[in-house]
Amino acid sequence: MCASNRLRNPKTRLMMVLGNFSLVAALLLWNFARPSGAMAHALAAHIWIDALCGLLFGVSIGSNLMAVRARRCRSVEDPNL
Repeated sequence: MCASNRLRNPKTRLMMVLGNFSLVAALLLWNFARPSGAMAHALAAHIWIDALCGLLFGVSIGSNLMAVRARRCRSVEDPNL
């Protein structure tokens, strides 16, 4: 899969940027945002951080797969791409 063909379509490019940005945000949040303090508040914050990381990982996987699928479907229909 050639990167120049994938980046021609602005919709595909936007989906790839969104997917990569959400992956980086999820990894940074997962590694560096750990609560400390009272037990009940730390547990509640930990649950919300894990939930947000899972959401960002899901957005990343979904948007990257949609971008790859959109590029492959277009290349079958249009032989010039």
